[in-house]
Amino acid sequence: MILFIHGAGGGQYTWSSQKGFFEKHFNPIIIELPGHGESGGEGEEEIKKYAEHVHGFLNALSFPKVFLVGHSMGGAIVQTMALRYPEMIKGIVLVGTGVRLKVFPMILNGIKENFEETVRKINQFAFSRKTSLDLIDKGLIGMMRCRPEVLRGDFSACDRFDMMNKVDKIDLPTLILCGDEDELTPVKYSQFLQSRIKESKLEIIPNAGHMVMMESASAFNEKIRGFIAMT
Repeated sequence: MILFIHGAGGGQYTWSSQKGFFEKHFNPIIIELPGHGESGGEGEEEIKKYAEHVHGFLNALSFPKVFLVGHSMGGAIVQTMALRYPEMIKGIVLVGTGVRLKVFPMILNGIKENFEETVRKINQFAFSRKTSLDLIDKGLIGMMRCRPEVLRGDFSACDRFDMMNKVDKIDLPTLILCGDEDELTPVKYSQFLQSRIKESKLEIIPNAGHMVMMESASAFNEKIRGFIAMT
């Protein structure tokens, strides 16, 4: 089984290009964190609390070991779970993420003061300059569905996240993916992860930004399929 965990303000829409592909050979589950998409409840302001929700979800399903794929904030959740619950995990895929995910104060303040304009700015930075406007609009519409207080909580959780002194303790098969034009979590973030997680593999996908799973879906999907097949 593969469990996909979205980033800040994400939801099912984040992984719409993965669902059909992975259904052919695997058992993909796309979770929506509390307060996101169709999921009820409130969001959280700490990564470890989101990790507890995911842990509870996996416990309830009683699956054997799973692959975890996490994007951005989801990647922070996956790192946290890899340290806390390695016995539940077969391998991890860290997408457009880092050991720290500091957020510009203008984003945190902007979500409160001018939600729509700030979400537009986030999505401008989230995609490569080569990406079609249709795809950027899809990302914008998806994030706009998130309540302002939930989105702010997500970014606050990212801002507080710090795995700098713990990441080298991760001892699971690890694939690290990022777009070569990612402005929100630049390639150097992924390179740092690769340097700290032993025997991890880094793949940089060309002509893609932070939303690499939407922008270069076929290359992205094949990288993960190959990783799972080898693990």
